[in-house]
Amino acid sequence: MTQLLRVQNFCVSIDGFGTGEGQSLERPFGHANPADLASWAFATASWPNRTEPGGTSGVDDYFTRDFAHNIGAEIMGRNKLFWRR
Repeated sequence: MTQLLRVQNFCVSIDGFGTGEGQSLERPFGHANPADLASWAFATASWPNRTEPGGTSGVDDYFTRDFAHNIGAEIMGRNKLFWRR
């Protein structure tokens, strides 16, 4: 049986990059600021670290709420891997 790989929730900047230059183990996003890349998620009502009530709803909120559903590993750039069990 062939093993399948599904890519879900891949964030890229408006110019098409997923990380900045100079990526390393210490700086998995290189020179890029991950907060800029995922600022849309921080603004949603379902963001897990939200400290005040409110936040946006709609498609962005759905993706934030369903982020980890059926995911076994999280890969952030070529130098960072997080297994979920």
